[in-house]
Amino acid sequence: MWVKQLLYGLFLALVVALPSMFALGYYKISGDPSFRPLAQSIESVIFGGMVGDSRDLQVHLRLHEPTEAEGFRMARQIQRAFTAKGIDARVYVMDISAREPASVTFIVHANRIGPYSLSRASHGVNAAVSAYHMTVQN
Repeated sequence: MWVKQLLYGLFLALVVALPSMFALGYYKISGDPSFRPLAQSIESVIFGGMVGDSRDLQVHLRLHEPTEAEGFRMARQIQRAFTAKGIDARVYVMDISAREPASVTFIVHANRIGPYSLSRASHGVNAAVSAYHMTVQN
């Protein structure tokens, strides 16, 4: 009798944990942080989600007439760069005129880092991460 109850309990635990196990496995294989179990999705962070009490790092991505898919793709890449370093950042995509150069500006509290050209955005990410670690108390 107790064996049947034990098997039933294990079956219920497996049914409850199976979706999280698959999501964790996919996250480990692909590295996509939106599939971490119980994690906040990248889309909610990019489009106005808040993590914690305040947002310490903002990214202003200035593009020439970006389509929604293009803006989302670039914002997601920048978001992933900060997520890999353990920092949650809010990314804003801004439409600019053709006369202005496309650029990325990083804002850490009151510090403004940039603007960087799109080809040098990785240098700005590294500078913003350094500034973040200097200003945020852990």
